[in-house]
Amino acid sequence: MFRLLVFSGLLFFLQASALSAEIRMSVGMALPPYVISDQNKGIELDIVRESLALKGHKIVPVYMPFRRVASSFNSGATDGALTVNESSAMKDAIYSDSHVTYQNVAISLASRDYEINSIKDLVSYSIVAFQHATRYLGAEFAEMAKKNPAYIEKAQQHMQISLLFSKRIDVVVLDINIYKYYRKLEKRVNTLLPVDIFEIFEPTHYKVAFRDKAIQADFNEGLRELRASGRYQEIIESYIK
Repeated sequence: MFRLLVFSGLLFFLQASALSAEIRMSVGMALPPYVISDQNKGIELDIVRESLALKGHKIVPVYMPFRRVASSFNSGATDGALTVNESSAMKDAIYSDSHVTYQNVAISLASRDYEINSIKDLVSYSIVAFQHATRYLGAEFAEMAKKNPAYIEKAQQHMQISLLFSKRIDVVVLDINIYKYYRKLEKRVNTLLPVDIFEIFEPTHYKVAFRDKAIQADFNEGLRELRASGRYQEIIESYIK
């Protein structure tokens, strides 16, 4: 009886191991703290990696410019892709539950005492936003930017933090976690000044694209476990606190 139990346990282990997968994942590079490609980590990458690891899977990130993520997946070069959702034009993609949410905000120094209740209110201020913000933040934002002679965009998002706290710009527009990450790292200016944060943009919920339904299901289950254990929030706070 003992030998039968041992054999059955070994058989179960072998069957479980056979179901594990190594997943090549198209990953857009250079978006700290969500993806820090030169360190092979980041909020989003860690969440995806650990959710799949809970189900015995391993990801192999394939870093590339964001514009190539969809085409790389569509060509069959990879087994999955992030950061995507149903608007990303992914061919035959099976989307996961939302694993990360981007919340863009407008931020000003509290000492300026601005009242910003809508996107159109931004037209009166000097603004620095992230690169291609007019493409991602909708038609109303793009129209505001067109009317605002003091609107600029910066590819290097750490520069937004420097411009805000050196009082060279009125308002910065960026994701709240990106703001917290770069504020923590900024050493050239005093970032301890209080700020006002205006949540005038809708959040954007992102997902992971998979080819395999079973892997997608495993990811969703692993993600639920990661949230329930508190590890999900630990990952986020490790980058922004």
